[in-house]
Amino acid sequence: MVGDKKGSKELCMFPYQFSKFQVEFELREPDFHLIGTKFTIAQLQIQQPVVKICWLPPLAVKQKLRLWFLMRDLVRKFEKYLFENLGLSTHLTPWSKQKSLPYFLRDLYTMCEYQLLSQPCLVMAARDDEEVTPATIRKHIGQLQKSWDYEVLYLHPTISSYNRKRLIEQKISFVVPGNQMYLPTIGVDLREHIRNLRTASPKKFSPATQAVLLSILYDLPRDGVNPAQLAEKLGYTRMTLTRAFDEIEAAGLADVCMEWRERVLRYEGGRKHLWEKSLELMRTPVSKRIQVLTPCTNLPLIPAGESALASCSMLAQPPNPVYAVSNDAWKSMQQAEDLRELKIHEPGSIEIEIWKYPPELFARAGTVDPLSLYLSLKDTTDERVEIALDGLMEKFPW
Repeated sequence: MVGDKKGSKELCMFPYQFSKFQVEFELREPDFHLIGTKFTIAQLQIQQPVVKICWLPPLAVKQKLRLWFLMRDLVRKFEKYLFENLGLSTHLTPWSKQKSLPYFLRDLYTMCEYQLLSQPCLVMAARDDEEVTPATIRKHIGQLQKSWDYEVLYLHPTISSYNRKRLIEQKISFVVPGNQMYLPTIGVDLREHIRNLRTASPKKFSPATQAVLLSILYDLPRDGVNPAQLAEKLGYTRMTLTRAFDEIEAAGLADVCMEWRERVLRYEGGRKHLWEKSLELMRTPVSKRIQVLTPCTNLPLIPAGESALASCSMLAQPPNPVYAVSNDAWKSMQQAEDLRELKIHEPGSIEIEIWKYPPELFARAGTVDPLSLYLSLKDTTDERVEIALDGLMEKFPW
């Protein structure tokens, strides 16, 4: 047996039975660690002797095994799902022609045969949890059908709502165990529940998510938008915007799909409909209101509150002007300007609203944008302001 040059234990390749799949994988003898859990050879139920000797880095071994454990669990869930919902006891067996397929298909899927109501069916089971586009799946099925004359079923642990819709439009059979089963050839479209991915629907949106929604309401390209594009426009990190996409998808407001390994957010409905659906999840952009007395008149402030509302309605200007700044801008102003905070308004004082996202992102006509303005004042009990807000929304160019 051949070991590595650093004197570590020999690395052996064993055949191993994974839920009816005969596979080969590598591991260090006598044990190894996988995702924080320790397994011994005996626990893994190795059934045959060593057939090949090779060396792989430990991380590669763990990754290989992680994917096979995911595959095993996915197949078990699929078999259980069919039995619980259709009363079918399925027995998946490896497809004999899999080794003749192009390498990229063998790398993406495990192919298995089974009988579905006495009809042969080929399961194209994804090897990991990364999504591919329905158009790509259609191409892969087309290649398989050169060697297979019957139904091909796509099996994946999670499929986004956008991709599910596209798969149904293209009449592609698919199963998401525990979630949805679409088998058009036998007239089955079972949707127990459409489970939103990654997160549960939030009670209120985060500031970054609200900024993404406002960006959609003001300007959304018809071909969608990805985190990289919004990061440049809104000034948030891609990670923050990825979480924002999760919140929007979880709330069922827009579709998020994978295109060329990049998440893309799409919304194809009307802007007014999106606004009405998201309104209950929106929050006021104002985190704090402060009364300030300052001798400076050239501060970088944007009219907000009743000052902004008065500029676009019949509402009278308030006695003390109202302006908006972001939290970062407020901190800079405190260090650079001679500001004095007040407990109550005094003659010549102004009111500063500290916003959770930069008010200049969507500013219009020299004031804060109308949708954010509405959100900042919608809880008012002043009838004059309520009437002016109603007029503001009626005039909005949906």
